[in-house]
Amino acid sequence: MHYTNFISHLFEKITHCAFPRKMQVFINRTYVKFFGINMEEFDTLESYPTLNALFTRSFVKQREFDKTTTTMIAPCDSLIMEFGECQNDLAMQIKGKAYAISDFVTKNLEDGFFYINFYLSPKDYHRFHAPINLKVKSVNFINGMLLPVHRKSLEKNDNLFNKNKRVVLECIDDFENPFYLVAIGALNVGRIQIHIIPEIVNLKENKSFIFKESYLLKKGDEIGCFEMGSTIVVLSKNWEYSIKNKEKIHFGECIGSHKRG
Repeated sequence: MHYTNFISHLFEKITHCAFPRKMQVFINRTYVKFFGINMEEFDTLESYPTLNALFTRSFVKQREFDKTTTTMIAPCDSLIMEFGECQNDLAMQIKGKAYAISDFVTKNLEDGFFYINFYLSPKDYHRFHAPINLKVKSVNFINGMLLPVHRKSLEKNDNLFNKNKRVVLECIDDFENPFYLVAIGALNVGRIQIHIIPEIVNLKENKSFIFKESYLLKKGDEIGCFEMGSTIVVLSKNWEYSIKNKEKIHFGECIGSHKRG
């Protein structure tokens, strides 16, 4: 076991412990204050019995967003770490560090894909949602390391995205374009929840789930959550984006539109 996986396993046990109420509230308050988390959209600190429950908090009231099929919304609260067009089977985990898309999704992709890396920090809302209407063809769990995915680690480690644990959702959009959404594990993110395949959260070996009939996700539907901050990568075709590097975005914000014609 790599040391980052061992650390993450220990951290997981601690965050799932329910301490006496007063102590737990103190832990929750300390975590929120340390990371500067805005709790206006969430329940009270007293309502979370464990630190993991706080990590995976859901909204008290759902956010509003544009529901038209021709616009794409941000799938999560995050920082745009890198984006661009895939070239020669390569995308960037960060400037100067390329990785092979075919290894990343374990499938050879044709030219014309555009990638976006959404980095979720420990302070962010940890759930992620469908950015557009999607027909899910398969879900592929790939076990791996749990290297950190913050900027310094991305700059230091080659092929980090291809080394780390991840879940690949292979989909089709409303316009019959292929679309991939990949949830990447990281240090202290040993568990990735995918609601349509609940068993994924506990898997230790690679496993693929292929749907006989595509599973339909409506725009804004909750797909799953991380049990700490991590990264979402979206791979799409025939969508135009209105984003920029290092931009802070929030789930529900419009980030692009479908190319007409």
